[in-house]
Amino acid sequence: MLKGIALKIKAPRGTRDLLPEDMEKYRFIEGVLRETFETFGYKEVQTPIFEKFELFALRSGDEIRNTMFTFETGEGEMALRPEMTAPICRMIAEGKINLTFKPIKLYYIGRCFRYEEPQAGRYREFWQAGVELIGSKEADADAELIVLATECLKRIGIMEYELILGDVGLLRKILETFNADYEVQNKILSDIDHTQSLINKLTTLSSREKLDKNELLALKRMVYSIEERKRRIRARYSKAHDIISEIKPDTRVYRLNELHTEEIRELVLQEVEELKKMLIIQWCYEGIRIQDKIYRLPLQAGKILLRVLEQLEGDAENVLDKAMDMFKESEEVIKELERLGYIVDLLRSAGVNKVTVNLGLARGLEYYTGVVFEIHFRRLGAQSQICGGGRYDRLISEFGGPNVPAAGFAFGLDRLVLALDLQGITPPRRKVRRVLVVPVKEEVRKEAFLLALRLRREGIQAEMCLAGESLREALFRANKLNIRYVIIVGPKELSRGCIVLRDMVERLQREVSLDELPKVIT
Repeated sequence: MLKGIALKIKAPRGTRDLLPEDMEKYRFIEGVLRETFETFGYKEVQTPIFEKFELFALRSGDEIRNTMFTFETGEGEMALRPEMTAPICRMIAEGKINLTFKPIKLYYIGRCFRYEEPQAGRYREFWQAGVELIGSKEADADAELIVLATECLKRIGIMEYELILGDVGLLRKILETFNADYEVQNKILSDIDHTQSLINKLTTLSSREKLDKNELLALKRMVYSIEERKRRIRARYSKAHDIISEIKPDTRVYRLNELHTEEIRELVLQEVEELKKMLIIQWCYEGIRIQDKIYRLPLQAGKILLRVLEQLEGDAENVLDKAMDMFKESEEVIKELERLGYIVDLLRSAGVNKVTVNLGLARGLEYYTGVVFEIHFRRLGAQSQICGGGRYDRLISEFGGPNVPAAGFAFGLDRLVLALDLQGITPPRRKVRRVLVVPVKEEVRKEAFLLALRLRREGIQAEMCLAGESLREALFRANKLNIRYVIIVGPKELSRGCIVLRDMVERLQREVSLDELPKVIT
């Protein structure tokens, strides 16, 4: 630093300083979550804020490094945790939790880190709160998790949410019939998830009545990218005429500025449908690379998945009826659908009536094996997901632990806070007895200091004037800080065992004995 020049340092991009008013909201949400988790029988755990990088790379591959904060140590490469499920599974695999009496119910609240492009509702440092239910494979366990998530939102005060239910197990069973191994399944599920994420962003932006400059730019980039991909596919895979014929260039993407809202929505809807078709070409013609091998999904399998993506989303009862008819020849798929139907029935019995089923829902992490779900608060825009989770029956054993089924979910606390703000909800404040202790003479400062300490030990929030301000300045400060009582400590009153208590609301003051003081402050 140059002499005489102050260095201005800002918080790193993608992080925030949480001020007292922010922390009130976070602590309110944390308190509700803790209380609700514990009423369902969960106990709190905490894991290190950093782990060995290989813990996260094991299921997600080495490419995950680009989205994480990693650093080298004498003990190998480490990473700041991007989520909490893998560390808890590692804890269990190490044998630190007694699994004799299952299921084991654990919850956590902590900070996580991802090196992603920051935007509204997405940060590089963020807070997660969630639960893990270890040791039960029953559908009742999946239903209880979802009910717990919705109960948390109800108690927080967030009512405008959308629950989406899927089943990765069903997708895996479809792929197994075409001899797709577990790693191929993971790649296909990852592709579906990335595409669904892009679709969500496209539809969210196109649903706006008016787009600002940045939103229009983001929409342009996405549709330009899709058009370029269409061009490459048509040039390279002309033999895939049965699907290629349905993927048509659209010059409207190059004049988005001129389109009306309805035209933009129509264009985006077309792009969304073609995105799904391009997935099939990718799997069936380009192939899926797993290490040094390329697996090409049979076209019949691709068309079945396309029907799932295009047709099996909507009202739970209608979707399940359609799926039952579509897969009536597959006993394994029917069993999975019946299990999902049982979960939907349990949810409705518990008062969770608005359930959308999307059998193309894959979730972002590769370890899911069964029912998955997401909860969205659509007013948040493109980053609308506030909760997500599902079943992961293989993860603990893949970390070297016992073969036990498991399921869980996590809330994004930052987005819950944003949702509260958008609904105009102010967290209820704890009723706290607050006073300001003001010594009017230097000779009584010690007595004032000890009086403030005594009141704190009585459970009263007592502040003392520490800046040497006058009585008038102290009263002004108390008024601004909404402190109801000001205790004026003077030598004459002390000699009689009293102080002067001023009520800032009633604008009255009177002498009160030191012995009676804690009882008088309400």
